[in-house]
Amino acid sequence: MCPIEDRAATINRAASPEVTIGICGAGIGGLVLALRLAKLGFRPILFEARTREAALSEGEFLTLASNGMNALRAVDCHDAVLSEGLETRAIELCNARGKRLALVDQSDHLATFGTPAVTIKRGVLTGILIGKCEAEGIVTQFGRRVTKVDNHAHAVTLNFSESAGLAVDLLAAADGLRSFVRTQIFPDYPLPQFTGLIGTGGIVDADIPDTDGVMRMTFGEKAFFGYLKTASHPVYWFDSFPADTPDAVRTLEPKALAAHVRQMHAADPEPNRSILHAVDRIERSYPIFDMPQLPIWSNGRVVLLGDAAHAIGPHAGQGASMAIEDAVVLSSCLADTLDYGAAFARYEALRRPRIARVVKLTRQNASRKRKNSRLSLFLRDLLLPLFIPMSVRASRKLFAYRVDLDPLEENHPVEGGRKDAA
Repeated sequence: MCPIEDRAATINRAASPEVTIGICGAGIGGLVLALRLAKLGFRPILFEARTREAALSEGEFLTLASNGMNALRAVDCHDAVLSEGLETRAIELCNARGKRLALVDQSDHLATFGTPAVTIKRGVLTGILIGKCEAEGIVTQFGRRVTKVDNHAHAVTLNFSESAGLAVDLLAAADGLRSFVRTQIFPDYPLPQFTGLIGTGGIVDADIPDTDGVMRMTFGEKAFFGYLKTASHPVYWFDSFPADTPDAVRTLEPKALAAHVRQMHAADPEPNRSILHAVDRIERSYPIFDMPQLPIWSNGRVVLLGDAAHAIGPHAGQGASMAIEDAVVLSSCLADTLDYGAAFARYEALRRPRIARVVKLTRQNASRKRKNSRLSLFLRDLLLPLFIPMSVRASRKLFAYRVDLDPLEENHPVEGGRKDAA
């Protein structure tokens, strides 16, 4: 199996600086797509409705599993992200009384999969990718909100709210869960569906013990809580709680929202309560949505990727990694053929089976966070230690995927062996 850099010399016959590919959305998936397309010889142009400052400050943090970290090698950003992030060496699952239900050891990920899992501030990751785009001379236009998309036979024309329109040869919609491009190209597609869970999180200084690379999670009586702490960093914390509607806490002011979250975890074991005691305000909440399976991800010269094509909740820690993988596979498919329709079809065929596995795992994990009756909590504590080994095996298969080695093969190497050693 040859590395992706070697394959690039043979699969870029379709790439040309004359082929302009617009990318709507400068999130993680869109930025990686731009970097990979430029590396393969295309001319990408990024459009982002937010300002550059907003893009760098939005969100708190995320975890990239080994498959996502390895995928960043395709755009030469792996080392920078590794140096800025926190290695996540294990996940501990506890019940509402603080009793350990399971410990998922990830300390072998460097040796087995080629890189550890890394938790990193979202703004830092975005900054690394934006900086790389700027260093590579990739056109990135912030404050450009798309207001209309026309998918013609020979080009895609875009109108913007505060500037002149533009025509591109192809358009990739990386504009997230509520993709405007998707609504323009597929007006009959279903809307995202609320999952019944709302998440919050943040980074705070709290005087609690170092977890030594272990992300500790608690299935509380009313809500789910997780945190990570190292000696040289503050506490990275997150939670999710059941709600009847996505707007259940939207009207709460930041201090009131913090008080509501503290109340949800009032019966949690320590140090959860101490962490939240240090949180005096929470700026926003994140209702968690699911996306029904879409019939097709492309139409004419427009293609969807990331959350625009398949929303993946946070419950398996794979949302960002799937968007990065999408970008690497899509760019390689485009570089392998002069027929963009065939490239889009191949990209979708390669990605759908893997996305389906991740969505299934994510929904299973989410269902465990909705338990709140005494009986359901008892059954969860009883059965979770039995189910965790199965989830671990499924997750390790996800981690072993090396899209950076051969993006045009749905490679799922045998657990326990690195793909580049096969």
